[in-house]
Amino acid sequence: MTLQTKNRYLITIFFFYIIVLVYFMFFGFGRPQLAEIREYRYSLLPLRIPLWLPKSFSIDTFKLWVFALGNLIAFIPFGVLVPMVFKKQLNTYFKFIGLFLLFILVMETMQMVTYLGSFDAEDIMINMIGASIGFYSYKVSKHASTQKNKIVYTALSMVGLTLLTFFIAWIYNNTVTPYVIDLLGLD
Repeated sequence: MTLQTKNRYLITIFFFYIIVLVYFMFFGFGRPQLAEIREYRYSLLPLRIPLWLPKSFSIDTFKLWVFALGNLIAFIPFGVLVPMVFKKQLNTYFKFIGLFLLFILVMETMQMVTYLGSFDAEDIMINMIGASIGFYSYKVSKHASTQKNKIVYTALSMVGLTLLTFFIAWIYNNTVTPYVIDLLGLD
């Protein structure tokens, strides 16, 4: 496969991914019914990292957990595909994360003003962590010598960084979050 053909495939995959992402952000999960409530919904104060492991399994708890995990996992491909498609333009983490923050701020704002969701700082934070996991997993895979090893390195990096993120979130949510909530008098 030539480099030009490979780039066309990557660009096609990237745009398909963006279309699917936009669909779920604006139309999935019953969002059109949310638009019937004509009020802006937003949460600007991130108090916790919205990743947790359920302590009990009810269907409602499971749905909330899957939604929180989905906010992380949905943006991992962004972190892999963007540096693959835009190798020269976005070759550093700071350029990448700047583009991602612009993208996610626009999407969250559009969700709020169309009444199809809310502008949520905690969602932005977890989406950014997901994109960062993808970015660093891609960077780690570049050190592999074969295509098979690149796939293995990427997958293992994604799993490892996701587990590390859950551990960090658990520590943060059990130590810092209660302190901040108490400090702000939000009990």
